[in-house]
Parts: sequence; C-alpha cells; structure tokens
Amino acid sequence: MRGIEAALYILEQVRAGRLASEVLRKTADINKMKSGDIALASSLIYLAERKRELWENIYLNFIKDDAKKSELPELVRDSLLIGTAGILGLRHFAQGVLVNALIDNLKHKDNFKYVRLVNAVLRAVGELGAARLEELKSSAAIGDRAMAAGVPLWSVPLWEKSWSRPELFKLFEYISQPPLTCVRLANINNSKRAEILDKLKAMDLIAPNYQDDLNSQAVRLNTTVLPTELPDFDKGLVTAQSESSILAASLVKKFYKNGMILDMCSGRGVKAGQILSDLKDVKDLKLEAWELSKPKHNSAIKEMQRLKLNNKNFKFRNGNAFDLEPESVPDFIVLDAPCSGSGTWTRKPDAKWRLDWDKLNKLIYTQKKLLDRAINLCAPGGFVLYITCSLFKNENESVVSEVLNNHKDCAEFPVNFNALNLAGQKITPFHKGKPWGCYIWPETPWLDGFYCALIMKK
Repeated sequence: MRGIEAALYILEQVRAGRLASEVLRKTADINKMKSGDIALASSLIYLAERKRELWENIYLNFIKDDAKKSELPELVRDSLLIGTAGILGLRHFAQGVLVNALIDNLKHKDNFKYVRLVNAVLRAVGELGAARLEELKSSAAIGDRAMAAGVPLWSVPLWEKSWSRPELFKLFEYISQPPLTCVRLANINNSKRAEILDKLKAMDLIAPNYQDDLNSQAVRLNTTVLPTELPDFDKGLVTAQSESSILAASLVKKFYKNGMILDMCSGRGVKAGQILSDLKDVKDLKLEAWELSKPKHNSAIKEMQRLKLNNKNFKFRNGNAFDLEPESVPDFIVLDAPCSGSGTWTRKPDAKWRLDWDKLNKLIYTQKKLLDRAINLCAPGGFVLYITCSLFKNENESVVSEVLNNHKDCAEFPVNFNALNLAGQKITPFHKGKPWGCYIWPETPWLDGFYCALIMKK
C-alpha cells in the first residue's frame, strides 16, 4: 500500500473511532509498507487531523454549488481534505503527484463522477489556497484564528471564558507550532549524559538553539522521533516526555517530605517513572499507582521494567480510582486527571475531534469527584497535586475552587517554576491561574499546555 492510499484508509478508520497512530502501525505491518510511504502517510494524516476544519473551510470555499457541498461522499471529502492539507502543509512534495494520486484512487474506487470536481478544487487550492490561509491567520475574528490554529470551533466559547482576547491570539499562535520531541535524561552522571548528547548530535537530533543545562532533565530535539529510535532508550536512560510533563512531575520531588506516594491515574507510567527516578535516594520510598485502563496499566509495568526501577519501591494496580483503597494512607497524591487534553491537541490532533460539550461536562464531573476523593484519602499535613493537560478554566481553577469550598481543612500551596533557558535567554511560560494554580503555556514546540495546582491538607 502506498502512502497516499494508506492515508485515505486511516482517515476512514479514524472516522469510525479508531486511533490514527494505532491504525497506521497495523496498516504498515500488514501491507509491509516502505519507510517512505509510512512517513508520507503519517505526515498527511497528522496535517489533515491537526487542522481539519481549516482545510475543509478552504476546499469548500472553491466549491460554489452549495448542493454539491452537502452531497459529497466520504471518500471524496477525504480526498479533498488530504489534498488540501498536503498542498498547503507539505513543503517537499510535488503538488501534481499528490493530486494525480488522489484522482487515480478515485477512479480505482469507481468514483468517476467526482474526478473533475476534485481535480478542479485541488488545482484552485494550489493557486489560491495560501492566500485564503493567510486571510484566516490575520483575521480579527476569534473563530478564524481558531481554525487557522487547528482549534475546534465548538471549543471557542471555552477559550473565551478562560483567556482574554490578546491572550487567546497569543495562545493560538503557540498552538499553531508543530510539536517537537523532548527527552528526559535522569539518574545518569555527567559523563554518561555527555555521551548520550553526543549520540543525539551525531544523529542530528539536537535542536539548534539547545544549550545543555545540567540542572534540567529536559533535552530538546529538532524533530519528532519514535521513542524506540532514541539512543539508550532500551537501557532506560532516555525517555520521550514533553517538557511540561517533566516540569509538572518535578513538583513531587520539590514538595515531597516523606511517606507513601499515590499516583491516582497513572496512565502509561511516564510520570511515575520520573518520580521514582527523582526520589531513588529516599530510604523506604513507596509509590502506589492506579490505572483504570488495562492496556495502559500493562504499558506502565513495562515502562518500570525499561527504566530498571526497583519493584520493591512501587506497586501498580489496575482498577477504578473510586473503588480502590491504598495499602497505607498516602502523604502525597498525584492526580493527573482525565481531561480534554486541549493543551496537547497539537501533539495528539485526532483526539480533539472526538470531544463535544456533553463529553467535556462528563470529564469535569469526573475531575471534581476524583479531586474530592484524593483529598479525602490524603493524610493530614500531606499534599495533593492536581494536574491536567488542559488550558480550560472549567477543568482547572473551577474544579479546584469548587472542591476547596467543600474542604475547609485544605489550602492551596503556591507553585513556582524557575525560568527556562532557551538559546541563552530566559523564558517564563508560566501564568497564574485565576486565582488557583499555575498554567504552563505551549510557548515552545517542546512545551504542552499544562495546569498544576498543589493543595495542602491541614
């Protein structure tokens, strides 16, 4: 299967509710796809899903007959979506080759009726699409700016409720940046660190503006990389992890005093692995991790094995955080709550199109219940660290505020991050919540949008 054909097939599967990355892996394996075709399919799907509403707006702009717009079959819509995304988003792929391949696929699938339309629309996109794109990027309308950034239009009221218009324009500018991989180097001496950095440089993976900072675990790369392709990944010395995630998890080391740590929603174990690594010198350290999803739970166990962490220090349990009981009273609870992921939509583009108001309201209800349970479980004098990868006030300050109102025995503890070093300059992508917690803005391609609030139980 060639790259463009694979991209169309993956789009069809995504529409049916499957994850793009999962379908791509299976499609590539079954069809023994060449690396070039895999890369092309991956790029086209990422581009198409990242700014789906933008590309649809542009190609529909070149179909003058409204009746035709409403009657387009899914394959034709997908062809126009892939074509528009590729023409306006791919830098090193010939427009004619892309259009001809899409036309040939339509013919092969007996969609001759739409060949002329698709050909004409994509030719118009090639000639006039860039101008339309620039028009939307510079528009004064929030909806246009959201589309240009790849922000779903249904979510615009949430953004407007959370941030001022100038802040939104700046945020949408940051969200428009393609994400880059950041890796975490931990528990290694300086010579080993230098050795790994040399390997990354030899692979031409280090970001041009990166200056090594021994006080930071984060190393910024100049591209996106499969974790398994990283040097010393199999030895557990290198972990792909966004810089925001590293910063959030580092708060545990900063504020942890003693006692058991509970990771209430551990996911695939990346933060748990960092916490255990950061606190490896703590005597009798105990961490308990809960995860509802069986596949994620299994992945977390494999992650601990990859990191070669001492299994005497942790216990991973598969189950519902509302039903499980910790083996001892936790003194520090990390709650990385399920959320909209609006701060990571650039990195995980297909997730945002699955959300709507109803699903978001259910998430917010779950967040409040989880935070309430975390506070009830926490020992007096202990901490609850509430984390989301969302930039919506509804999932952050509003959740913390409501729960704190019901727990007079708790108070927020200020969270402060040190400025980040970027090409010799200090940047501070940190914004105080209104009034609770702290946001990390995605100001660089290595940062995702995050929110952290630290609650101390008196």
